[in-house]
Amino acid sequence: MTYIRRQVKNGHAYLSRVRSYRDKETGKVKQEVTYIGKEVEKDGERTLIPPVDRRTVRHVLDSAGYIMYLQALDNGFLANYEDALLGITNIKDAAKKILILAAETIAGPDHSIHLHSGIPELKEKEIRDVVELVGMKDPDVASVLERSMAADLIREFGSSGIVYDLSAIRYYGYSNDLAKYGHYYHMNGENREINFVLAVTKKHGIPIHYRTIAGNIPSVSTIHAFSGELKDYGILTILIVIDRGVYSADNLKDLKGYGVIGALPSSLSIHDELIHRSRDIENSRNYIQYQSETIFSREERIRGKRYIVYFSPRLRSQRLESFYSQLAEKEAFLNDMMSRKGFRSQRDMIGTIESGLKGFRNLVDIRYSELTFTYTLKHNAIQRRTNTFGYTVLFTNTQFPASEILRIYREKDVVEKAFSHIKPHLEPFFSRTEEGTRARLFLAILGYSMIAIMAAKCNTTYNQVLETISGIREVVYANGSHAHVEYTKEQRELMEKLKIEL
Repeated sequence: MTYIRRQVKNGHAYLSRVRSYRDKETGKVKQEVTYIGKEVEKDGERTLIPPVDRRTVRHVLDSAGYIMYLQALDNGFLANYEDALLGITNIKDAAKKILILAAETIAGPDHSIHLHSGIPELKEKEIRDVVELVGMKDPDVASVLERSMAADLIREFGSSGIVYDLSAIRYYGYSNDLAKYGHYYHMNGENREINFVLAVTKKHGIPIHYRTIAGNIPSVSTIHAFSGELKDYGILTILIVIDRGVYSADNLKDLKGYGVIGALPSSLSIHDELIHRSRDIENSRNYIQYQSETIFSREERIRGKRYIVYFSPRLRSQRLESFYSQLAEKEAFLNDMMSRKGFRSQRDMIGTIESGLKGFRNLVDIRYSELTFTYTLKHNAIQRRTNTFGYTVLFTNTQFPASEILRIYREKDVVEKAFSHIKPHLEPFFSRTEEGTRARLFLAILGYSMIAIMAAKCNTTYNQVLETISGIREVVYANGSHAHVEYTKEQRELMEKLKIEL
């Protein structure tokens, strides 16, 4: 007798053919079981996927890069890039190779893109050719490619607005074309920095536009030019949110005509004056509810400029707790050094102590004498520092309410999160030419975009998507066939949301 056995496991049905027969020698009834495949539902119909010859596994490939590549195709990157590159390059399948290198920047090599895309694994010369193409300045290929996708991305993800900020990548080596202009400095020997500015959508952090900057000294003129480029992309209303580092009277003049929100540097005397005049800020007339936090605000105009002081009791409590915990550690360090006998010289002792007090040196008065020292805390200096805890001073030329100003400023962290995801794939950064630097940055931002778009579609985080797809693998067998390793629950749900099949 023969029948089909159907076993359900993890939501899948596995079918086997069972043949019952009587053994001629023993007279006992035996069963012969043959696995015939997995039953899946496709387009409303049940389909049987036959078993793969699993006798010999040739190799196992990661699928993260291929999943990123598929999403790029689904979002129109390939079609738009192919149109944009017409007449620019003779490299065969250049658009596909750009997407593959971008996926490899984030997911790493040894993945299954080459198994499915029809593009063999790229050789070193092919990679160099693609990098040179992307970094080309005349025409500016990176900008051409970026522009080809900007309208689609803004339309789909940018309705909530655009946020941008400056950051830096470190490069190693003796030279880089972007440092020719003299705007660089040495850090840890040959470790230098190159700045770039990046604009992302406010809601999901999808990159829209970026620009590399010569050297490491950003200026508001860079932001001004960048804002003009965003207008060219169809973003007509530009609200500039700037940090303390680019605040100056001249910079604010350059930004005339734009809406500006920024943080006031604590080094300015007006910063402390505004906080001092806000000592009675904890008043029922001044409170606003920001998300789950109670914040007090007070504003005034000085010489035509609008300043808003915000005070957060929660933030002050956290800062005080952290500060005094660190101060106690510094005191314990000093007390330990006072009893130490092993200093080789006074210079050795001073160097050790000064290094150990980093960030707190101006709060401690130290008197050295040969190989000993005494110290006292500067209580007035400590009080001056802690007096500002919990306070933030913003300035603006807009007429938004105080609560809206704070929300906009704090939402700037979406671009900082983008930086934190992109930069680990760039550092340490080895690139001598401006073209190479531009290309590597473009590929990293493009790779980040692929994951960020998936996170937006699945209503989850960048890290969660990357972690989930990084565990998906495909097995290639000796006969050339291949199949994905059984999904976990999280992997299966993600693939269903993305409508991807391997």
